[in-house]
Parts: sequence; structure tokens; C-alpha cells
Amino acid sequence: MKEISYTQAFTILVLNQKPKLNAFKDRRIAACLLISELVELMRSRTVRTTGANRMVVAPVETTDIDYLQPILRDLKGRDPETMVNYVKSAVLSLRKRRVLTFAKAVCDSLIKSGRIEEDDRRYYVTQTMAYRLVTEVYNDLLGDKEPADQTVMLAILLINSGLLKDYYPKAEADKIKDLIEQTAHPDKYLLVSDVIKRINHVVAEIVSAVES
Repeated sequence: MKEISYTQAFTILVLNQKPKLNAFKDRRIAACLLISELVELMRSRTVRTTGANRMVVAPVETTDIDYLQPILRDLKGRDPETMVNYVKSAVLSLRKRRVLTFAKAVCDSLIKSGRIEEDDRRYYVTQTMAYRLVTEVYNDLLGDKEPADQTVMLAILLINSGLLKDYYPKAEADKIKDLIEQTAHPDKYLLVSDVIKRINHVVAEIVSAVES
């Protein structure tokens, strides 16, 4: 999964279940997509949080990733707000225009790189690619070595979007959930990014907020 980001991998697995842009109107999926993009921006230090947990764009941007530009422009055009409030306002808006704009940018990046195809407003993902992604997640998490950031973040997104059950039997899904809960322990996963370690419970909080 090194050649694509967790945001792109998550998008592929969403489209594999429902091959239309409207798949991202689902509240849980929409929230996870936005959080994933925001985490990418935070890890690149393009976005940081203030003492009041409000997100601000750095004076000098440090990312030129094409599919992150729509959300970055949106952040620049708004007053600083918390991640929770930002995601809630986008996800709970009537038409979800911001969500679909951000999602389409990721889809376009995958089409450009030849990883998915589009025809008549439908996206086509090869079963081989989807199978490889979910297999890599499971094998990396349950392997002897510490899992990669990419793996941990994608697992967090699958759990909180509700997609985990679509890709793994219950026993395997439960193992993945248990392992992800361990990321917050100080003596576990020393190499996993602090941003990703902290985000697991934030995602759950946001998903709960948009579902209620």
C-alpha cells in the first residue's frame, strides 16, 4: 500500500462497495473521508491546531497533493474551527456539496494514476486491488513487526465507517479492532505517528456526533 495514501485506499474500498460518488453521502463514510484528509494535512504540517483545538493553515504550505487542494482551499476560506465542528458542518449539510467535491478530487486522482476507471458516472475497482488492500491490512496488523502508519489509519477508517464488517469475518474484524485499540498504549507501536494514535477516539466521537 506504499504507492497510495490511506485516503486513496479508503476511497477504493468505499467504491468497491458502492461505485458511485453518492457513496460518500453516507454520514459515517463522509466523516471518515474528511478526517483522513485532515490527518494528511496535519501530518504534512500544512494544517496545525491551536491551543483551543482550532485548525489553521500554515503560512507556508508543505503539501502539493492534488486531491487535498479542495479541502485546503475550503479551510483557507473559513474562520478557524475545531475538527469536530468542521466535519459536522460539512457532513450534516443538506446536499453535502463540500463532501462530494473532496471525494471527487480523490476519485480523479485514482483515475489519473490508472487505479480505478470511470464510465457513465460509475467507478470501477478491480477485485484484485480491493482484496490486496484488505489482505495487506490484516497481515500487517497481525505480523511480527510493528504495522505501518498507512495500515493503522486505514483500519481506523474501516472500523469507524462501518466497512470493516463488509471485508472481514467477525473473528478477524474483532482482532483488528483489538489491535487498533492498543495503538494508544504508550508501550505499543512506538513508530506509529502521534497524530494517528490520537485520532482513533476523535474519529469515533465525530462519527457518533454526525449519526445522532
